[in-house]
Amino acid sequence: MSQEVRPDPDKKFMPPLLRWLAALLTVSAFGLSLWLTVQKLTGKIDTLAGCGAGSGCANVLGSKWSMVLGVIPVSVFSCLLYLGVVVSLWLRGPLVSWFRTLAAWMLIGAAVWFTLVQFLIIKAICQYCMTTHGLGVALGIVLLLGGCRLVSSAKQLLTPLPLALLLVGGLAVIQHYGPEPESHRVDQQKVIDSTESADASVHAQGQGRLVSLGGKAYRVAELPHQGDKDAQHILVKYYDYTCDGCARAHGYLETLMAKFPGQFAVIVLPTPLERACNPSLPRGLKDHRNACKFARLSLRVWRADPAAFSEFHRWLFEYHQQDYEVAEGMAYGLVDADKLDQVDASWVEAVLEQNVADYRELIKETPVMPKLLIGDSQVVQGVAKDYETFERLLLGKTSGGQKK
Repeated sequence: MSQEVRPDPDKKFMPPLLRWLAALLTVSAFGLSLWLTVQKLTGKIDTLAGCGAGSGCANVLGSKWSMVLGVIPVSVFSCLLYLGVVVSLWLRGPLVSWFRTLAAWMLIGAAVWFTLVQFLIIKAICQYCMTTHGLGVALGIVLLLGGCRLVSSAKQLLTPLPLALLLVGGLAVIQHYGPEPESHRVDQQKVIDSTESADASVHAQGQGRLVSLGGKAYRVAELPHQGDKDAQHILVKYYDYTCDGCARAHGYLETLMAKFPGQFAVIVLPTPLERACNPSLPRGLKDHRNACKFARLSLRVWRADPAAFSEFHRWLFEYHQQDYEVAEGMAYGLVDADKLDQVDASWVEAVLEQNVADYRELIKETPVMPKLLIGDSQVVQGVAKDYETFERLLLGKTSGGQKK
């Protein structure tokens, strides 16, 4: 008659080598998860290397899949799980062994789920997330190998699997139906030192209404703008035509100006996300194709024929994926060729260089685009998740420029 195989009472712990390997993996994964949690809660994810605006890392860590209920970073739960695992490594008993096996399956299941999310849903990869999941899978395998020594049959290792799948599946459902996280923030920030002379900037040169926003002066009529130059509230937007968030903000602003005619106008200052003309672009951000050329062409259209600018401005946002030659053809179709060819190139370069210089100051808080100046020291970084949020923000915070 066969006898039931029972665990050796002397084998109450995982083998020392596996236990210390599990401890190393757990501490490493916990440290990375805690670091990401702190960065996420402080809003500094986009300052990490490779996580600048528009990067795969930023797209993943800024999505609703990085949060639970739109409030709690998902890394908080992994931190708690890793803490439980590291404590359990120096405890004994069947319940402890069962918990480690449950944790192993949860780590492997979560890694599979979040990898699929990145590849199939977001279609972007976060290197920090993938590193964490890699550590989690490795830890899960080590825990399962260690558990083999402490159970009487392989079946016992599968017992916690349904609960692990249920917990990971529950998290996925909560995330799927959860709200989108906020995709903007408002900082108190100056563009330049407020003691600098207004005449030092090309933005302040010329005639007409002079407004002060973000610690510097802007000459409304001289700079590309949309809306009535005498509007009660003047905003200033730094943007790139090839930036998706910038395009969304453009739509919001046009809706706002249509809804509140005569109350809002926005000075639009193209700031290319391309190192060919913007050496301040943070490391980790990829160059945006044709961004410099589109910015220069836009400024030329404004200078040649302000009346045609809004149509071309709108067209560039919608069709920026076209070749530059197509955009140039559109510009010549809207503006008299002689006027466009005779635009002062030095003015275009001066404005572009000043935009880039301002960008260098504005990204000290975060590189996310666009940048919308709505007061003497208030800057909206990024774009709201929907128009309603954007409108509430603007109506609540806009102070407008002051006539000088």
